[in-house]
Amino acid sequence: MKFKILIFASCFAVAAFLAVRGAEADNSNITFHEAPTPNMQQTISLWDPDNIPAETAWTDSNPRGDPEDFMPNMISVPAGQGAPVKGAVMISPGGAFVYRSPAEGIPVAEELSRLGYQCFVVNYRLSPYTQQEAALDLSRGIRYVRAHADDYGIDPDDIAVMGFSAGGILSGELVLNFEGLVNGTVLDSGYVPDELDNVPADAAAVGLMYSFYGRLSVASTDGDRLRDADLPPTYVLYGSEEVFRDQIENQVELLETIGAPVESHILDGYGHGFGARGDWFGDYDRFLTDVFDSAPDDADILSVDEPVVENGILNFEIGAGGDVSNVNVITALYENDMLSAVRINTMRGTFALEPGAEYTMKVFAWEKDTMEPVTESHAFYGIRSDNSSEGLREMLNNVLSGAEGDIHYTYYLPKDYDESKSYPMLVTLPGWSERFYTIETTPLTENEYALKNAEAWTDAAGNIIVVSPSLTDWGDRSARQTIELTEYFINNFAVDRERIYAAGYSAGGETLSRAIDMRPELFEAYLHSASQWDGGYEAAARHRVPVYICMSDKDEYYGPEKAREAYEGLKSAYQAEGISDEEINDLLVLDLKDDSYFEGRLIGNYHGSGQLFAYDSRIINWMISRN
Repeated sequence: MKFKILIFASCFAVAAFLAVRGAEADNSNITFHEAPTPNMQQTISLWDPDNIPAETAWTDSNPRGDPEDFMPNMISVPAGQGAPVKGAVMISPGGAFVYRSPAEGIPVAEELSRLGYQCFVVNYRLSPYTQQEAALDLSRGIRYVRAHADDYGIDPDDIAVMGFSAGGILSGELVLNFEGLVNGTVLDSGYVPDELDNVPADAAAVGLMYSFYGRLSVASTDGDRLRDADLPPTYVLYGSEEVFRDQIENQVELLETIGAPVESHILDGYGHGFGARGDWFGDYDRFLTDVFDSAPDDADILSVDEPVVENGILNFEIGAGGDVSNVNVITALYENDMLSAVRINTMRGTFALEPGAEYTMKVFAWEKDTMEPVTESHAFYGIRSDNSSEGLREMLNNVLSGAEGDIHYTYYLPKDYDESKSYPMLVTLPGWSERFYTIETTPLTENEYALKNAEAWTDAAGNIIVVSPSLTDWGDRSARQTIELTEYFINNFAVDRERIYAAGYSAGGETLSRAIDMRPELFEAYLHSASQWDGGYEAAARHRVPVYICMSDKDEYYGPEKAREAYEGLKSAYQAEGISDEEINDLLVLDLKDDSYFEGRLIGNYHGSGQLFAYDSRIINWMISRN
């Protein structure tokens, strides 16, 4: 996968490359120990040289990168004189994490400073350092600005982050994983927190300039993760000729679906890398002004209790935390993202739920005369009339000390699990997530994908054990660790050895195809979802492993050709083993889903929606009928 990532990364480096060690400017140099001089440009070193959190050893593998002794820093650009200071903006230039584009730093800061913003261009660490280490540099800059809010003449809550291309991804990484009091110890146990680590690194808003929440070249489609992050207001800007336009627009749609505060804007005729060019500063100023001026008291006008489901009836109750005489309160129920029912000005009420369906309930408060929202909406997701998770015992944050390091995993047991019985088992691997680079040091506190697998398989197959290891790479190591964890469960739990199934989505599919190649006899059937086949074909053919290959015919990441390639490779290997075409048709399925399959339930984009296949009862029934 490193080769693929480097290919995509080159797309981010669209602007002509200039070797940059940081933005150039005439300024004074200070450290984070010193107070700023707010009316002059300064370069502020962010760390003590002997106490910089890192999990990466520097190498010269990036010829465009910084020297070994580079000190992460930021350059302050003071707000223009003669006008009120509106707030602070932290600016992260792009450059595919191999350089920092000068066109996306100081020129942007100068434009925003004229509009009344204290600006800070962050010179974060580049490759070989990780996105997470760079995020610590950005969080450190926020802490410094907040600690000196009085010096800069700003409200400490009025600090926004914005970034271009890779810099936008970095800004997203901050708000997803490094806000609050998260400090360098999350990546480096040898880091010693100091007084600045007592200052929160929260951001009031995020600007994603031709960028998205995710990682290099891949927008996140994990709606649950994005929703649970409680994202601040997000401003998305891109050109009509943007190379990643589809990914950006699909993620904006996902953010709107989950109720995240987001607005997006297109610059006609511009592609990737426009930086300070284009007429966008006035509208971005309007966005920041709205965010910084928003009244926090509005959020308390309604209090909504968690809805309760009893005997197929959803019960909700809404309390008024302020004057609602001029407010319409709308409670809306959505089934698979489609509006199902509405209650208006009903502070206590019910909805009838269909068995097996999944619902979302949202509560809105709008001013009667203008229909303008007077507070953020309240949303409750994953509501079910017969919630299978009530019949499951969820075990999060488990670690098996394996032959190649710790294996972090989640597992689910039937609520009435009995060691004297024998249960089928599903081994399910998720796709890439924000934890990918930090899983060896970050405990798992949730695994929504595995939970939905467990619920769907319990509904279809009855009591079942479900285990979900987290990826440590996209290669053989994760495959061997998956096999090791599977064998651990065989030896330590009441597993029916003849009924072990596997399901791999995206990166998890790449890993499980390798595991099938290594140990095909372990699994009775395998679901290969929205992925490519990285393992060999011959071992699967020798053991006649049933394989169900499923992908959207519009998959943005792999494309349907990868599914066809996997099917044809397996089919040829099965034929070489002398297996008849009739038996091959029973063992192999190629299922390319068209738009009708995803109607009303698209999860971000078509690739992200590939996770739906593991919840499909028809596919599950095919799997369990193979033995």
